[in-house]
Amino acid sequence: EADNRKEVRLAYDRILADVPCTGDGTMRKNVDVWRKWSVNQAMGLHRLQAQILTRGVEMLAEGGIIVYSTCSMNPCENEAIVAAVLAKYKGKLELVDVSGDLPDLKRMPG
Repeated sequence: EADNRKEVRLAYDRILADVPCTGDGTMRKNVDVWRKWSVNQAMGLHRLQAQILTRGVEMLAEGGIIVYSTCSMNPCENEAIVAAVLAKYKGKLELVDVSGDLPDLKRMPG
């Protein structure tokens, strides 16, 4: 008997990809971060972070919004991941500046 069920693809309007990270952005409240931190640790998370963000993009509805989040200050865990995923989905994703929507949020270019 043939299975005529149609595969259902879930699509979400909003996704928060809060990925595992080295946590080096928490150094003021978590002093053990520097004792445990290593370049290999950050590089080891790079692939997993990219996979999680990629999966989020695959589950995003057309016109939806995805936010990528870490508690790291490391560009390997932030800008590099976002750049890699933007390159993978060239023309299908847009990096949006939300500074006008969140004027009180403290930020720096990067």
